[in-house]
Amino acid sequence: INPARHASGTQAYVPGGPIYKGTVNDPTAFPPPSKSEGSYHWAFERLLSASLVPITAAAYVTSGTNHPVVDGLLGVTLIMHSHMGFNQMLVDYLHRRKFPVIGPVASWTLRTATIGVLVGVYQFNTNDIGLTELVAKVWAA
Repeated sequence: INPARHASGTQAYVPGGPIYKGTVNDPTAFPPPSKSEGSYHWAFERLLSASLVPITAAAYVTSGTNHPVVDGLLGVTLIMHSHMGFNQMLVDYLHRRKFPVIGPVASWTLRTATIGVLVGVYQFNTNDIGLTELVAKVWAA
């Protein structure tokens, strides 16, 4: 029996779907382990999230003008935490396999925006009052 060919001529058409090679009992090929994804990435995200609590407390107790390292560390940590959250949203909802154009465009837009925010926070911390002083002034207003 020779099933009818699809219009493209590359794959046999059978009612019910394409013809797969192998059986349902064949093992699934897993991607190679990567330090930037998987459990290492998950552990780093949890460590970064947990470190926000003492860094925020230290920034609250100290002054940004007297301790600029704490102010800078708070800024970088908040930006990294936000970047990872938005990146995870893009991976979940705009994956490259399903959205081959908009997925990479959104990822590169996020990376560009993150770099822009890092530069802006650096400029604000070095040339202006800084994040902790800003929060203190807004809180007192």
